[in-house]
Amino acid sequence: MLELDAKLQADLRALAQRWLQCTVHDDTASTAALAARLRGAVRPMLRHRGAARLQLIEQPQQQPLPTLERLLMGLSQSLGFVLPQTHRLNLLAHIQDEGSDYARHSTRGHQTNASLAFHSDRCDLNLLLYVRVAPRGGELSVVAYEEAAQRLRELDAPAYEALFDGFPFDLRDERIFASLAWHWRPILWRHNGGLRGHYIRRFITDSQRHDDCPRLSERQQHALNRFDTVLESMREEHAFAPRAGELVLLNNYRVMHARTGFDDAPEPAAKRLALRTWVAPFDSEPLPLALHALAGSCIARSYRGGVGCGAEYLGRLGQTRIINMTEHA
Repeated sequence: MLELDAKLQADLRALAQRWLQCTVHDDTASTAALAARLRGAVRPMLRHRGAARLQLIEQPQQQPLPTLERLLMGLSQSLGFVLPQTHRLNLLAHIQDEGSDYARHSTRGHQTNASLAFHSDRCDLNLLLYVRVAPRGGELSVVAYEEAAQRLRELDAPAYEALFDGFPFDLRDERIFASLAWHWRPILWRHNGGLRGHYIRRFITDSQRHDDCPRLSERQQHALNRFDTVLESMREEHAFAPRAGELVLLNNYRVMHARTGFDDAPEPAAKRLALRTWVAPFDSEPLPLALHALAGSCIARSYRGGVGCGAEYLGRLGQTRIINMTEHA
C-alpha cells in the first residue's frame, strides 16, 4: 500500500484547508506548517517504498487553479529544487489530453490520453496533484524496481543480469546537453545493498533512429521483452485510480509507473487534469556516473534532472543545499 496512514492524511487535509483559507493573506505560518508536516509524513514512505499517496484536498474543482498551482509549488519547494520541464523553463506542467499524436517521437505522454507503458520521468521526484479525473480509465500502476527485478531474476536470470549492462537511450529534443542525442547507460544498478533503476523502453527504441547509435543485440532485445512481460504481469495488482484532490509522490529511481488510457469528459471544464512538478530532493542519493547525460549531475543532494538549457539552468547543475537537522524530522 502506498497510502499514508488515515490520521496523517486527516491532519494534512486540515492543514491544507487552513492554507487554502489563508492564501489571499500569504500566511507564511500556515505554509510552513503544512510543508513541515508533509515532509515528515512522506519521507519515510519515499525512503522505504519509493512512493506515497494521500488525499490532500476535498473538492479541488471548487478552488481556483492558480491557488492549487501555488499550493503544489510551495510543497515541492519544501522538498527540494523544483526543476524545469521544458526548455522554456516551465516549472509546473498540466497533465491533460491535448489531442497530440503519441506515435510521434516528439510527443510527450502527458499531452495525450494514451495508455503509457511503465517508465520513470527525467528527475528524482514527481509530485502529481489531481484536480479532475476521467470518467473512464486513467488508472496508475506503481511498481518498485527491486520487486520487478526480483521477479525477472526468478523467471530469467540471464535477462535480469543483462539489465545491469549498457543500453542506448534517446535523449530527445528536450535533452540537457545539445551535443548528445543519445547516451549509453544501465537500466538497473546496485546502491547500498538495494536496487535502483531508470527505464523508458520507448527511449531505447527511439535511440535506433540515430545512425551512430549501436543496434540492439538479440540479448538486449530478449532482456527488454522479458522485463516488459514481467511489468505487465504486475500492472493490475499495483493499480489504483487517483482521486480528485489526491497527491501522489514518486521517486523515479526507486519506482516506475504506468497509466491506462482514458476517455475524457466532453465538457472542457470537466476534462481530466493533474498538476505536476519535478523535484531534485534536498536528501537525494548519488547517481551512477553513466546517468550524467540524463540528469546533468550525479552528486547527491544536488540540483539535477528535468529539462533545461541556457546558462542559468546549466550553471545550477550540481549545486547543493546544506540541510539542517530539523529538516530531517
